[in-house]
Amino acid sequence: MRKIGILGGVGPQATAFIYEKLIQSAQKNHNAQNNDEYPDVVIASIPVPDFISSKDRIKDAEGMLIQAAIGLESAGCEALCIASNTVHILLPQLKESVNVPFISMVDLVSDRCELLGYKKVALLGTPVLLESDLYSKALSSKKIELITPSEDQIETCDSVIRGVIAGNKEIPVKDKYVEVLSAMFDKGADGIILGCTELPLVLDYEVLGKRVLSSDEILADGLTDFCYAR
Repeated sequence: MRKIGILGGVGPQATAFIYEKLIQSAQKNHNAQNNDEYPDVVIASIPVPDFISSKDRIKDAEGMLIQAAIGLESAGCEALCIASNTVHILLPQLKESVNVPFISMVDLVSDRCELLGYKKVALLGTPVLLESDLYSKALSSKKIELITPSEDQIETCDSVIRGVIAGNKEIPVKDKYVEVLSAMFDKGADGIILGCTELPLVLDYEVLGKRVLSSDEILADGLTDFCYAR
């Protein structure tokens, strides 16, 4: 089994959730039952400066993440991933710092949209992610139209994300967040990408089925596929 490294900590709750989903993916997709049948994983949870709303301290975060990536490679990881969509804006620099490949969450999510036959999808996430062209590039190459929320809706998502990171059990804007989801479907979205790894922790989306794409779960599936590949 191939060993993988996870760059996490943005935020810590989402990193823990992704690991939980990785275990579930190993059971569901690869029939893991015994202890020695689960993936070999190293998680680096890095307390980087906040850059989900502003990139003022992104250079400090970049240096910390590069050192963590080098550490994961030294630990014998054969591939790395980033447990945060927003941090993918630093993926080019991180790739240059190591000699092992990165498994991109953005690419995995875009591939899943194509597999599901979606022609128009909405993206929810942090302000910095939505200002970037990460998903617009990945989706446009597959001829999938991207819908993004308004400034007020982005602010609502940001409040929800920060509530999760802070460990708040009750998030005052949760009702407004549900309205954002409805608005995206009203705009004609075939599906909604939960493009921040905290968003899957906010609600039970089961009733929406495949119309909501959890980047956490999709990354977990991609990681287990890599681990068990022969």
